[in-house]
Amino acid sequence: MNIYRKLLVLLIVVVPCLLLAQTRLKLDNQRIVPGETLRYKASWGPLTIGSAVTKVDKTIYKVGGSYCYNIEILGQTNGLAKLFYVRDKWISYIDTANITTHKSFRSIREGNYELDEIVHFDYLNKKAEVKVLDKKTKTYVLKKNYDTPENIRDVVAGFMVLRLVDLERYKKNDIIPINGFYEDEGYKIDVEYVGKELIETERGTMLCYRVRPVVPKNKVFNGKHPIDVWFSADKSHSIVRIRARLFLGNLVINQEK
Repeated sequence: MNIYRKLLVLLIVVVPCLLLAQTRLKLDNQRIVPGETLRYKASWGPLTIGSAVTKVDKTIYKVGGSYCYNIEILGQTNGLAKLFYVRDKWISYIDTANITTHKSFRSIREGNYELDEIVHFDYLNKKAEVKVLDKKTKTYVLKKNYDTPENIRDVVAGFMVLRLVDLERYKKNDIIPINGFYEDEGYKIDVEYVGKELIETERGTMLCYRVRPVVPKNKVFNGKHPIDVWFSADKSHSIVRIRARLFLGNLVINQEK
């Protein structure tokens, strides 16, 4: 993958992956508001290179015997970065009671690469059935059944879950262990709670909670704690800013006004 496209995908995919399933977290589900739309802008130095939108459908859906939110994330390159085309979309049906995923969709468009995928999660048997779209027959065919941890969450539920955690319960440097499932793999990572900070945003000065995942050594991120995430310290706990320190400079995603 071209490095410019990789940078955007790291913003809209990798960061949510680091915030996936955790069975013992106490979640405040009232922070998910049907009809909510949040817009984000991704910058690399002085350049605006991408954008992302999260949407919570106004309708509550029934999947099997469970009531679910329909939540969508759309990420794409903008401006000069359109030369390195990315347009990715995730849609998930997430249980209103425990914020676990029952069904998810991915539509990936990155340069010449395309993928359309549906995943059905079977909690009773701890399985994930992954199907991909066959371009010739225009039907979804079974790729594989995977073993999953208990109470699994996909990328979209992962994007939401730390918004629902009562971070007031944590002290500075406390570790929140996280695990989940994405692209055929299980993830397990520690997220460190840094504390509260005042930051400048398009909406003025905001008090935020700051967390940072411990990222394994790699060729893209710089340092042991290369990613910081700020959540608004208000009723919504919306993600206000994400900063990724790269070997090629800082990548920042800010919630728009």
